Amino acid sequence: MKTGVYYHPDFADKGYTTLKHRVKPGFEALQGLIKAGKIEVFTPVITQQTEELLKQTHHNDLINRVKATPYHEVALLSAAGVIQAAEKLSQGELEFAFCFVGSAGHHAGYNYTWGFCYYNDVAMAVKRLQTLGVEKIMIIDIDPHSGDGTRDILANETSIIHINFHADEEYNYADHKRQNYGIFIDGADDRTFLAAVDENLEQNWDYEFLIVIFGHDGHGQDYGDFYLSTRGYQDFAKKIKTFATGKPILFVLSGGSNPQVAAEVIPAVIEVFVND
Repeated sequence: MKTGVYYHPDFADKGYTTLKHRVKPGFEALQGLIKAGKIEVFTPVITQQTEELLKQTHHNDLINRVKATPYHEVALLSAAGVIQAAEKLSQGELEFAFCFVGSAGHHAGYNYTWGFCYYNDVAMAVKRLQTLGVEKIMIIDIDPHSGDGTRDILANETSIIHINFHADEEYNYADHKRQNYGIFIDGADDRTFLAAVDENLEQNWDYEFLIVIFGHDGHGQDYGDFYLSTRGYQDFAKKIKTFATGKPILFVLSGGSNPQVAAEVIPAVIEVFVND
């Protein structure tokens, strides 16, 4: 598969304190694949379009609050990478992309932020895809902390399927009309997690473009409330590759702080897509 990785040194140098230390080790672990020509590396750039999408996605009060923190630029740069990856995927220039970030996005709602998140990178990319004529988008969020911000922004977009595998809301929810689903699997190990994935992917979903919000904080050696192994993440990637055959696939890094986990899990997942 034509694979792109979006990375900027600022993600490691200026990213959110809890998240930034895993970025460089995760990227450096890809050097073998990069040198072998299996991955093309792209450097995101903040453009006027990035700024416009930010204003379309978040309330001006939130933007001003984030500008008062040290993380405005790196959060916007993170979103720029996700947007630019989505564009290349939608145009057929890539088949699979993985985006590193300096801050996460899925807890950033229209006018609130928490949990190391400032701007909702995926919601901004969805808005860009819609202007390119991509309407039916599926978002699968496997960060164990539920993507409430993404739901806050996109819940009423009935052509957007949003599935959360989570450990923190203590209930399952299914809004079939708006295609919003939450699967509560607190404490899930590989078996429980992959069984839940199978159960939810076996449905006949109608979508054109797949986005996976990928938090390795669900690893047993990281800080989330799943207890997955590196093999579990790799098996998940295999299921996604089969499920989304022929469709663009975008993975966006979310939670996770352990550098050793990042250096194991990220290449293990990407290798699934670059190797036939």
